[in-house]
Amino acid sequence: MKYNQAIVSKASEELKKRRENAERDARLRKLEFAEQHPQLLEIEQKMANLGTDAIKSVLNCSDPKGFVESLKKKSIDCQNAREALFQSAGISKEYLEPEYTCKKCNDTGYVNGVICSCFDELLKSVSYKELAEKTPLKISKFDDFNVELYEDENAKKRMRDILRYCKAYAHDFELSSPNLFMFGETGLGKTHLSLAIAGTVIEKGYGVVYGSSQNLLNMIERERFGRSDEPDGTTEEKLLNCDLLILDDLGSEFTTQFVVSELYNIINTRMAKGLPTIINSNIALGELEGRYTSRITSRIIGDYILMQFFGNDIRQTKR
Repeated sequence: MKYNQAIVSKASEELKKRRENAERDARLRKLEFAEQHPQLLEIEQKMANLGTDAIKSVLNCSDPKGFVESLKKKSIDCQNAREALFQSAGISKEYLEPEYTCKKCNDTGYVNGVICSCFDELLKSVSYKELAEKTPLKISKFDDFNVELYEDENAKKRMRDILRYCKAYAHDFELSSPNLFMFGETGLGKTHLSLAIAGTVIEKGYGVVYGSSQNLLNMIERERFGRSDEPDGTTEEKLLNCDLLILDDLGSEFTTQFVVSELYNIINTRMAKGLPTIINSNIALGELEGRYTSRITSRIIGDYILMQFFGNDIRQTKR
């Protein structure tokens, strides 16, 4: 996936903070240990002196080979003395070493010149967060979803079942989780519950892209036709490859040939990759084909769990 310089800079800065924090904490642990065991500094000073002596031996010693062997023995003695000090204090030598978040690259972002998986995940995380910030929606919670606002008892029962399912979906989320199509009249809680799912899934460490179909498809169109500062295809790649994609308010966008084609590409590609998608819409199932063609409709009806929302407009009830 391509990332703009701002995203790379933010991710690099986060790696730098992780590295500096780990090294700072290690220095503090070492200072604390050295206060109680001053022998450590004496041993490490001897080891530093051995390095200086090794350089001098190459330049001035008549028998550098023998002198180096002598230095090796002294170095081993120093290492053994330090190890014995650690053992007597009841700690391992790793206790004084930096505890990097990533053990593979020590929070540098690269392993043997190749980008580390931790840096790649951080780039995705920053990228998804930036995309989410472009939508005006706040994260909602399951605890804020009040089933009692539904006036009809049948609707209450239905929404309790949907709420229970959405909680389980979010709690048990994995990349093999099923696709969901939430549909029904406006104001019935589709956005609230899908946002609650998004919040829980993000807390589990997955990359989530959430946005209205209108906003996300408009971003793709602007990038495709050169009307955006983002690298070509940035938004589309995020939608195709994120762990969970949530398209809110399908049907609010102005339907064009480009929109229909792009929507099909997103749905079909994510299905081929086995990546879960949640779609919310105020459109009834019977209206889908007339608006989005049979190819899109057949995939939604055939490969998504259909969740129809019933009841009164709870946004009006809240007022």
